[in-house]
Amino acid sequence: MSREKILERITGRDEWLRVPSVFKNDSGQPEFEMLLAKRQMRDPGTASLYSRETRTGGFEYASRAFIHAHIRPGDLFIDVGAHFGLYTLTAAMKFPGKVNVLAVEPHPDNVGRLKLWTEFNECRKQVIIAECAASDRSGRSILNLNSSMGHSLLPYPQNNTARKLEVRLETLDRLVSLTEFAESDCRIFIKIDTEGHEYQVLTGALGLLKSGRVAAVIWEKGHFQGTEAGLKEFALSLALLRDLGFESYRFPHEDMGGPLVPYGPSHEQCNIISIDKSLERLPVYHKQWTPHTILPPSMRPPVSDSFMAGYTRMLMEHKTTDCGRWSRWNYLSTDADLRAGMAGRLVPEGSNVLDAGAGLLLLRDYIPEDCSYTPLDIVARSRNCIVADLNQQQYPKTGYDVICALGLFEFLHDPESFMKWARKHSGRLIFTYHIMLPGKDLEQRRAAGFFNDYKQNELETIIRSSGWKIRSFMDIGRGQACLECI
Repeated sequence: MSREKILERITGRDEWLRVPSVFKNDSGQPEFEMLLAKRQMRDPGTASLYSRETRTGGFEYASRAFIHAHIRPGDLFIDVGAHFGLYTLTAAMKFPGKVNVLAVEPHPDNVGRLKLWTEFNECRKQVIIAECAASDRSGRSILNLNSSMGHSLLPYPQNNTARKLEVRLETLDRLVSLTEFAESDCRIFIKIDTEGHEYQVLTGALGLLKSGRVAAVIWEKGHFQGTEAGLKEFALSLALLRDLGFESYRFPHEDMGGPLVPYGPSHEQCNIISIDKSLERLPVYHKQWTPHTILPPSMRPPVSDSFMAGYTRMLMEHKTTDCGRWSRWNYLSTDADLRAGMAGRLVPEGSNVLDAGAGLLLLRDYIPEDCSYTPLDIVARSRNCIVADLNQQQYPKTGYDVICALGLFEFLHDPESFMKWARKHSGRLIFTYHIMLPGKDLEQRRAAGFFNDYKQNELETIIRSSGWKIRSFMDIGRGQACLECI
């Protein structure tokens, strides 16, 4: 059905929304549009898609930005759990007519909307729709129904009244074998969102994963992976991909741009980006400045101090950042105002200031008014924020009069590297640090997320070896100090 006929068909029958994609083509126009009936807003999945795409700069923008940055003409994109086709269209419309898609979706209502969207955007010929669920075997199974984004092959415990639908199962290896891409050497990207069935999808795609054609797998760690059975399957999924040569990463925030951070097994829900060595990731996946989505607390559930201490040790072993923590604004307030006030008094008038680990941007309000201020953080805190992961040593190349690092050094795996970089790019370093005090419980530092434990003399040694001299040393309280170095 043509675009014009689709518009004629829906006009006057219901109130419909034409939702433009946040991704734009070379002419500055949306790469595609989505058709949503207003009555569908009662569905939580549809309502979330609409709200995040129109108000906060893109539903799961980060993972889609990864696809958008790396997909090329001639590639095959496999969309498992395609829903209405948001990821399908993100891949297909980057280079219209030049990227093929295999979209796998078992629910007939979702398939109907998927067909509508691909026809409306005139890419139906390049999208093969498999009306089934992907798994580790061929056959049939029961799909337990939830919101349009929440259908799952997993049974809902103690809920015999849940709506159900019998669907066909196929492995990805078999689905691809039935297409023209079976004998092709085209590069493949796979996205998997199956509400807890990800491990079975991966084991049903071993042939593809071993072929050397798969550049990346984008897959979900969701609610199920927080259960005992789900954690085991999640660990198996990570191990399987690692053994096949994929390195796993995550973004700090699902809807914001930013760096891909090496993934250490976490209690958080997020998308995992597992990348083959043939693909070179970007340092940062940029996003236009927009309001940010507030992620629900369930995506980073509260944990005990002992759990957090163990998690911190795992992050130290993997030399990675607790990026999910720093993408949440409610984790940034402890002592931040006091630190900013003390450090701001040390900044000379007229200085060009870099605020590394800027957090709530409080330092901006305490430095002299004639100073210029540039924040740096792992997610964008403002329009001019430099987005970087300092644990990957993504340091700016620009020079600054003053570099401030407040509440940062405890969370760096290699503070000395940062100090040496700062020495080459600035004449003044102002930072705070929780000094390791005699008799201090190391577990408390790990529970706080600290990666290092310098005593005062050890910290002074690192400062001197990095080329700095301590100009002032001020006690903030509770073992925290503010140091000014020149």
